[in-house]
Amino acid sequence: MKFGKTFESHLTIEWRQQYMQYTELKDMISEAMDRAPNPEVSTPYEIRSYYRAFEEQFFRACHNELTRVNNFFLEKLAEARRKNATLKLQLMTTNRSSIISLHKQHSDSYNRKPMTQRQLRYAYSEFYLSLVLLQNFQTLNATGFRKICKKFDKNLKSDHGIIWYQRNVAWAPFTNRVPLERMITEVEDMYTQYLAGGDRTLAMNKLRVPPLGEPTAPDLVFRAGLALGMFIMFAVVTMVSYMKCKPGQGKIEAFMRLYRGPFTWVIFNFYMAANVAGWQRAGVNHVLIFEIDPRHHLQPATFLEIACTFGILWALSILGFLLHNIMYVDDPFVFPLALTLIMIAMLFLPLPILNWPARWWTIRLVGRVIAAPFYYVGFADFWMGDQMNSLVICMADYYYIMRFYVTCWLRYYDVDFCFAEDIFVPICRCLPAWFRFAQCLRRFRDSGSKSVVYLLNAGKYSTTFFVAGFATLRIQTEHKYKNTFQNPFTWAYLGSYVVSTVYCYLWDVLKDFGLFQIWKGEHLFLRDKLVYPQFFYYFAIIEDAILRLFWVAEFIILHNNVMTPYNCKTIGSILEITRRFIWNYLRLENEHLNNCGHFRATRDIYLATLNPQQERLLENMMDESDSVTNRKPHDERTKLAKEYF
Repeated sequence: MKFGKTFESHLTIEWRQQYMQYTELKDMISEAMDRAPNPEVSTPYEIRSYYRAFEEQFFRACHNELTRVNNFFLEKLAEARRKNATLKLQLMTTNRSSIISLHKQHSDSYNRKPMTQRQLRYAYSEFYLSLVLLQNFQTLNATGFRKICKKFDKNLKSDHGIIWYQRNVAWAPFTNRVPLERMITEVEDMYTQYLAGGDRTLAMNKLRVPPLGEPTAPDLVFRAGLALGMFIMFAVVTMVSYMKCKPGQGKIEAFMRLYRGPFTWVIFNFYMAANVAGWQRAGVNHVLIFEIDPRHHLQPATFLEIACTFGILWALSILGFLLHNIMYVDDPFVFPLALTLIMIAMLFLPLPILNWPARWWTIRLVGRVIAAPFYYVGFADFWMGDQMNSLVICMADYYYIMRFYVTCWLRYYDVDFCFAEDIFVPICRCLPAWFRFAQCLRRFRDSGSKSVVYLLNAGKYSTTFFVAGFATLRIQTEHKYKNTFQNPFTWAYLGSYVVSTVYCYLWDVLKDFGLFQIWKGEHLFLRDKLVYPQFFYYFAIIEDAILRLFWVAEFIILHNNVMTPYNCKTIGSILEITRRFIWNYLRLENEHLNNCGHFRATRDIYLATLNPQQERLLENMMDESDSVTNRKPHDERTKLAKEYF
């Protein structure tokens, strides 16, 4: 692989603008060589003057790049030194046996609650990751400058490039590896001694960072591919079996109702696998955005394996339902019950299958969404809340499943009537909107500036309450009118849906996607920075509007009895999770660009507040760390790894 591709694949995405512009400098050399005077028609003086002018221009550009790299590195190094000293002080404070005298001195009103061992482990883990990323920043930029100077000398047949490199880059602050390596070693030693009970192997397992650009494990790819092949095979067999052997009379609607919810969940997991693959391909750091530990994040193949596993179970359950007589099972409804129980068990049982840490993360996240008013709301929390809003039909289906097996199963032969809508169905449809509404109110409460944006966002979700309420009232009073348009609740329902659609669509494109910032030029209706191809944004703008307006088509179809309500809801559910699938790409891209603007490459570390005496101690510790200024001789520097050459 050429160094240019290696450089792009190994850099920290959120710091992209702070790296040396290797590609631009390389293009500058290529362009200069293409425009060079022809020796056959130009004098030696003209040729020398051209190359002398280009050399001056090139090294001026290199110097600007070097200044930016140095400034950013020194800023991050100073920040790392303060964090390191603060963490050491917090560790000393937490370790009572080491500073028992310090606690006696701080028994006054300046006492602060020290960080727990768990908080310190998390903080040290993230701090260690930030040091590794900064070390990678050093290595890539040093190699980039060396490579570009070497390319300059090769094309211009001179040695001015390596001379400039030795004079300017070789002794630049960002190439001094000693402070950073000393800090990394100190973090490893402190974590080993105080947070891992002296077990260095355990400490390094907790601190280690996966290599940049690490490919997906072959065994995971094999399992995902095998599961996908099996799912496709079972899906085909299921469709053929359904055409040959449909459910008996009085069981068709029950069959559809019991299997639509799990099917929607399977499709959603396939979309998530595609989302993760797309984010990785485009360089959107979803691991940081969701604040997942980069040492244990999910690969697209993992999501694909999970989706295919659920899909296989779904297909097998349908086959059991359709062919229950051949299998000598009297009651076919045991199969959807088994499917539901197995899927729930696979989600909640802490077994080392299907990535238990990821399942536990999902369970905790859903729990935080449900308890929204009582917990601080982060990006992952309201992202999960938005996913639940798109899975509202799926959630209602699981309510139908629960109600069927509690109230109807084994009691009636004809069970289609068991799936009539009751008062709890609209409540189920309002719950995801309530969760997001409560999250917005909590964000407003926690925001220091009391930003009105959170209240506007809450207002967007409140429109769902009116839509669901008027839809329920319309259904309950429909029998009193000869024509649905004579029913006042029909107009209230249509009006509330129009307001909700316009409100939600404008919020999608303006706030969630961050579009319509430019009204002329190349990026018309978009914004300055784009991660995906430009056509994708125009497609998303139109697609989001069309799919949000599906309710209009649904209303017309049902009014003219073209299709059953159940089939319309099924199509609407699939279209909604498809809309959310596209939404996920642009919403995370917008958040990713926000992280890039703030150069945020690791999860935030929230340290306990220091009292005045601890602040003075911190300053003394930082002064001691800054007192060492000796540099290694150039020939004793740690050599760059071969992978960067």
